[in-house]
Amino acid sequence: MRNAFWFIIGGVVLALAFVIQSPYLSYAAYGFLLLVGIAHFSSWAWLSGLDCRRTLDRTTLNQGEDITVEVTVENRRGWPIPWLYVEDLHPPDFPRAGDNSRLAVLMPGRTLRFRYTLTCPRRGYHRIGPLLMESGDLFGLQRRFITGKRQDYISVLPTVAYIETFTIAARRPQGPVRISNRIYEDPSRIAGVREYQRGDPLNLIHWKASARMGDLFTKQTEPSNVLGATLVLDLHQDAYAGDKAEQRMELAITTVASLAYLLQLSGEQLGMITNARDAAEAARYEVAGTETLSRQEAESGVAGEEKSDTLRPLEVPTRRSPVQALHIIENLARVLPTDGLDVGALLMAEFRKQPRDATLIPVVPRVTPEFARVLAQMKLSGFSVTVFLIDNYHGYEEASVMLAGDGIDVLHIETERDLHEISPARI
Repeated sequence: MRNAFWFIIGGVVLALAFVIQSPYLSYAAYGFLLLVGIAHFSSWAWLSGLDCRRTLDRTTLNQGEDITVEVTVENRRGWPIPWLYVEDLHPPDFPRAGDNSRLAVLMPGRTLRFRYTLTCPRRGYHRIGPLLMESGDLFGLQRRFITGKRQDYISVLPTVAYIETFTIAARRPQGPVRISNRIYEDPSRIAGVREYQRGDPLNLIHWKASARMGDLFTKQTEPSNVLGATLVLDLHQDAYAGDKAEQRMELAITTVASLAYLLQLSGEQLGMITNARDAAEAARYEVAGTETLSRQEAESGVAGEEKSDTLRPLEVPTRRSPVQALHIIENLARVLPTDGLDVGALLMAEFRKQPRDATLIPVVPRVTPEFARVLAQMKLSGFSVTVFLIDNYHGYEEASVMLAGDGIDVLHIETERDLHEISPARI
């Protein structure tokens, strides 16, 4: 628009010079149009041949840790760029060491490199970039801005605390100990042998004892324990009302991450389901570079994240794995509030996939009468259920009354300190 304005002004002046038959005014108009044309072409040409790259030393880190960003800009054209200003965009609340911008003269085939360090203070899936480049003509008539085509993302993991004394199946320390709640026979836990009876499965026949005794004997096994848990995280935005909504969401995420770490240390199976949205599904890594004549337009036109409208629950299947907790915590770094399924609908949709030898642990901001009925159905279906209520003391009293008749325990987590009071050690 600015170029068109100057060309229109020059054309009007040139037409006026022909009307009044003034050679000096026409020469001035020709010179002005030539100057504007050179400024327009040079500012466009200098930014058209730039190749931009960004390198991160890592993409997953804990809160408070640093990440080093290195930016490379190469002039691939055959002409020099008299001046070039480059700035790499990042979250404004991230403390920075070093400059994320540079002003330089870039000759043909030469490369501009700079690096800086960011401290990541909060959990989330954060965007680094794109690169904002500015140049202009030698006469100072025009400045042109262009953004890079690459954005990078880093995952900042949630806070994790040790919880050494919490039990998910009975009033006992964590670990493989015998309990009275018989769910399944565990063939790996042999309690003795007995004579074979018709109907005993062949995989329970003790072949060595049978060969030695000359008759068939069957292994006697102990019942399987209720070990491990499926963590259910509720991040429905309507459930987190009030001024402390974001703080309560982060506390719920911290609670789930801490429980996952506890179960991993105990060697038990674990998994997670949540109605939260995954920030990675909305992230845009490759974007179309925009070119404008205004820095404000360039910054406002920076491609952000798309709107995620998926209703598919985010799930980590319940199993034993040495990296299961890490997988859950990495997913928790990317979760965002949802306006889709509430936690009751989530459980009803997913409970058939969940193993009944793992406790269901909903981590929720409130327990409504409808959700209490869903939990009662889960209990009747054979699940062991323990509820963690997040920063809602009045709701904690109501939930305890509603769920007491079904034998469902409710634990109240008001602040992160409550997790540390269970065990003061912290990672």
